[in-house]
Amino acid sequence: MTDCSASRTATSAAIKFNLISNPDSSDGAGRLGQQPVWGRCLPGLIIDSDFAMSAYQHMRRYLYRAQRLLDIPAVLELLQFRDLSRAFYSGFWQDSATSLGASCEVWEFGYHRIARSGLSTLVRGSGVRLDDHLILALMGNKLLTYRLLAEQGLDVPRHVRCTPTNLEPAHRLMAEIGKPLVIKPMSGTGGGQGVTTGITDAKSLRRAARFASRFDPDLLAEEQIEGASYRLLYLDGELIDAVRRDPPRLVADGKSTIRQLMKLENRRRLTGRPFTALRPLRLDRDAQNYLAAHGLSSSSIPAAGEVIVIKRAVNENSAAENHVVRSEVHPATAALGAKLVQNLGVRLAGLDLLCRDISQPLTRANGLISEINTTPGLHHHVLIADQHNAAAVGAILLGHLFETSSGVIRTDAAEAAPAIAAAGGGSRNDA
Repeated sequence: MTDCSASRTATSAAIKFNLISNPDSSDGAGRLGQQPVWGRCLPGLIIDSDFAMSAYQHMRRYLYRAQRLLDIPAVLELLQFRDLSRAFYSGFWQDSATSLGASCEVWEFGYHRIARSGLSTLVRGSGVRLDDHLILALMGNKLLTYRLLAEQGLDVPRHVRCTPTNLEPAHRLMAEIGKPLVIKPMSGTGGGQGVTTGITDAKSLRRAARFASRFDPDLLAEEQIEGASYRLLYLDGELIDAVRRDPPRLVADGKSTIRQLMKLENRRRLTGRPFTALRPLRLDRDAQNYLAAHGLSSSSIPAAGEVIVIKRAVNENSAAENHVVRSEVHPATAALGAKLVQNLGVRLAGLDLLCRDISQPLTRANGLISEINTTPGLHHHVLIADQHNAAAVGAILLGHLFETSSGVIRTDAAEAAPAIAAAGGGSRNDA
């Protein structure tokens, strides 16, 4: 190790114990003062400003996310639905494996091992072994995803980056476009968590930002795009299913408030079989905005038989609001999605589209691709209104893994032996 390397290593180790910095350092970095560490005193050290900023960002992120833990009823409800999701996917993978003549073994920690003809693969929830960790993280960042979409020549919503303490960019965007905004966490979320639509004034913007910051303190404000929500599922560039996802709605009984109707619906989701939804229907900021825009609130008692749309965001809908549209997708739109995922190197992708007419090409006037999901929820293609038209997405996916030997583990010793012999065999160490 060189003197410089040793110095950097010692400095890095010391920094872990000594984080008192001097922001007035003239060289652009903070200087660590002499502070007692484990009863000893270290000399002053230079800490890079990037390190300090990174530490600050991590602390801020954890503090904001800790807000969610304070909502005890929501946490308990989330745990109940997590068990529901595990039960659904356990049955989903076992049924899919059986249809292929494969075995399915339940492992610990939520994993299932599916094996056929000397090959096996591990799955957990909707997760499979296809795309690498980096692409999953990259597509989980909405700002970077928009950048990649724009590089591919695709339209994206007008958007700005902001934080709960600096909403000025969002205020300017709202004034410029004269349309409602959507506020969402930048990354680290799934299933539409933290998203609020229909924002038209400063007060609702502040409330939406506070809500979104529970999931990520870095926020994205964007123009609200009109149109229905569609999920197109691609596997290695081939469109295997498409569904239209309508917003969640409830039928009033004439005596219960909307809040009470939502609680009853969540109870049905947890106890009813067959499964209808894997997420609770939450009275969040998006629901409050949507109800208020239609002259309602959580304490309203609608007339018996009246159908009430609860919110604009679709992620908490149920099977009754999901409809298969494979045959309706315009060929140009299907080809556009296939080219996109192939160019980006995403093997399993759920493309979210906001579109006025899915039977027409996806132009700016008709809609756009709003998100690329690299761990797409497969239940969206199973929990649907028209079960007779459901695609066997689990069997299709497993069959593709085995046929292409992608994301699989070889377990047949007889097949592995020739490969060892061809490589020279024995226990010779070439190092």
